[in-house]
Amino acid sequence: MTLHWLDGVPETTTGAAWGVPWPRGRVAADAGFALTAPGDRPVPVQSWPLAYWPDGSLKWSGHAVGADAGRDDRLRLRPGRPAAPKHPVSVRLGAGEVVLANGVVEVRVAERGATVLRSLTTDGRVTATDGRLVLLLEDGPDEGDTPPGRTSWTGTVTELDVEQSGPVRAVVKLAGHHTRDGDGRELFPWTLRISLSAGAESLRLVHHFVWDADPARDFVKGLGLRLTVPLADEPHDRHVRFAGPGGGVWGEPVRVLSGLWRDPGEEVTAAQVAGTATPPVADWHGPVRDDHHNLARWNEFRLAQHSASHFSIAKRTRPGVSWLRHAGHGDRATGFGYVGGVSGGLGFGIRDFWQQHPRALDITDAATDQATVTLWSWSPAGDAMDMRPYDEAGHSAPLAYEDSRDGWGDPRGVSRSTDLELWAFTTTPSRPRIAHLAAALTARPQLVAAPETYHAAGVFGKWSLPDRSTPGRAALEDSIDATVAFYADQVEQRSWYGFWDYGDVMHTYDSDRHVWRYDVGGYAWDNAELGTDAALWYAFLRTGDPRTFRLASAMTRHLSESDTYLTGRFAGLGGRHNVLHWGDGAKEARVSESYTRRFLHYLTADELLGDLMHASLQADATLRRTMRGRIRIGPDWYALVGNWLTAWERTGDTRWRDRITTGMRDIATFPAGLFTGEAGSHVGWDHTTGHLTKLDTGDFDGGFNLTMAFCGEQILFETIELVDEPGFHRTLLDFARHAQAPAEEKIARYGRDFDPGLFPTIYAKVTAWAGEQLDDPALRRRAWTHYLDDPQGRPWNPPVRVDGHAVLTPIDEIRAPSPPGSNNSVSTNDAAQRTLAIIALLALAPDEAP
Repeated sequence: MTLHWLDGVPETTTGAAWGVPWPRGRVAADAGFALTAPGDRPVPVQSWPLAYWPDGSLKWSGHAVGADAGRDDRLRLRPGRPAAPKHPVSVRLGAGEVVLANGVVEVRVAERGATVLRSLTTDGRVTATDGRLVLLLEDGPDEGDTPPGRTSWTGTVTELDVEQSGPVRAVVKLAGHHTRDGDGRELFPWTLRISLSAGAESLRLVHHFVWDADPARDFVKGLGLRLTVPLADEPHDRHVRFAGPGGGVWGEPVRVLSGLWRDPGEEVTAAQVAGTATPPVADWHGPVRDDHHNLARWNEFRLAQHSASHFSIAKRTRPGVSWLRHAGHGDRATGFGYVGGVSGGLGFGIRDFWQQHPRALDITDAATDQATVTLWSWSPAGDAMDMRPYDEAGHSAPLAYEDSRDGWGDPRGVSRSTDLELWAFTTTPSRPRIAHLAAALTARPQLVAAPETYHAAGVFGKWSLPDRSTPGRAALEDSIDATVAFYADQVEQRSWYGFWDYGDVMHTYDSDRHVWRYDVGGYAWDNAELGTDAALWYAFLRTGDPRTFRLASAMTRHLSESDTYLTGRFAGLGGRHNVLHWGDGAKEARVSESYTRRFLHYLTADELLGDLMHASLQADATLRRTMRGRIRIGPDWYALVGNWLTAWERTGDTRWRDRITTGMRDIATFPAGLFTGEAGSHVGWDHTTGHLTKLDTGDFDGGFNLTMAFCGEQILFETIELVDEPGFHRTLLDFARHAQAPAEEKIARYGRDFDPGLFPTIYAKVTAWAGEQLDDPALRRRAWTHYLDDPQGRPWNPPVRVDGHAVLTPIDEIRAPSPPGSNNSVSTNDAAQRTLAIIALLALAPDEAP
């Protein structure tokens, strides 16, 4: 298959990883792969399996190339023998450590203790030592007249696992907790993956921590990675660099010589600006030569991203004196920094730097022989992290929409990750080089395949490629593009950024205030309520659009972390939409399910997403405890099926398949099939065996049917093709055929009429699937009719600009006619399901499309 770079060929890379799908039965599970550039030039590649088809053949494969490898317009991947890198990555075990090396840099990683990164060396020179995870904790919020008490904690390594050992890429995973001397308490369990690529002068670190403290008394003031950087050059030959937006670079030496009334000489000042070695001091102009040591030595530097629209650079000579706070400022820093001399130093950076503010890059002791660098995931320059509820009491229907339960709006168990990079330089990098590295840091270069490749592989259920063959179909495609563009613009206009918030969008709009209902329980953050993440991913798969990929990636990371419980009493579940992501009392498996997490994991081969998907399997035991042996078929069982399907295809372990088929066989015995229980009622469930039992609540006693409202239809469409359960296939087909059927058809089948209260747009996909399975054009036309006649499924009007006194700053909003009682609100639910319906209907009923 042919691959290309998502954002175009990058100027530089630090290595890249990606995944691709293969049609069922086409590629053996143990196949090797070769990668070539134009002209059949070999590109060294490392490959590994990500998922398998039921027949054991390869479904998804993961791949990696080294730094600056494969920077061509097109690459070709095919089964074969891979080329070997010129300088392969090696992994060797030492005394209490693991050493990674690639001929350019050597990294020593500790197996135990308070140091995670013992040293980073290049060309025989130690660039950094003593890498530690640091945590600053305060015992109160930043409010009131009394400053809170502060304690310092260190990340202690307790486990180490070598996950990949080269030759193109090596990955080591560390795990531990934060501890402090004299305190037996352990906080914030974390993992840290350190990866090194062939040819790279940098290493990538992905830090992930779980918030498990007390929200009433534990307030994070700082969280980051701290390293020591040896310095040997004279202060005038030491340099600090920060990358700004648009390729801009801020750079100054530790001792500034330019701008003096007695110029030291043109070559001296030019060298300081460029970061190259100055001429010998003896060659400088007399007064500067004799008195330069009396000039200030700038010892501390800080780049702080205060918000999504402002960063500042400050410096000072030592602790205990004033900062100079006007060294530099701008809107969005890239998160790249450097400290070192003309003989080399450390480059460092944080991805999503301004998006997940407050962040900071700190340099201290730059005028000594050992500087200290801290990459702050949460910056001490901002307010302390406040995880308390937004109100003392919950706010329930009908005016608000929270599921209020005492103590259930709990953040303990949610998590967040930070993606970092460290560079070992043998000299101060040039400003153009810094700009190129900052670009790679800001948008990590990503290899992808063409939409036709993903579609032909038969993965991710029923979806279509774009179809603009008629004016009606072109209008539908335009509506998808317009929806994605609208939300991308809303993220920017509404500044939906921040450490815990970045990646999510809002749920419902308030056209009176011209704001999304950010302060109303149940209508604020979306938490991918009705498949917003899936809608974005299918939109990307169909188009290959980079902006859509970035939106979808950020949303999946957010959902997997901020919205999902990794540990604690809700482990494996997620929180429903609320003012705070975890604030709602409804903790459900459909929020945390793995089915939609697979998009990002399989497309990028991201190991952390693999961990988080595996953790979703905890939902079985948690639901047993919280639901007391009762679940809803939809969306609970469907979400569990998505988890089990993911575990089965990733591992080949058939016990996960068996849990799926056990439930399928049970449902097939229910008189009402998939209408049993509906949304408001439950069925019995044995979490140890997967068995479902019908409870004495009546076959149709459940109110409206939400079963397919949370991507349940795609979960079943895909799963039914992977397992051989004819009874359940008939049951699903029966449900799909009658879900939107007229009364006479339901009476003929079930002996009674009933109103499942379906959402027409959502269930149009189900009806179309029945039409496809039965080759029934009438059913397929019925599906399109239900979708086209549904006011909530119709494309929105174009956004209009609102400015003047009505709003704080000019914004765009959509004014759409809505059903009575809805406050003329625009809902992300409608946008997501409309997008998913169009994409599925064009796949299931293309001939009946407008």
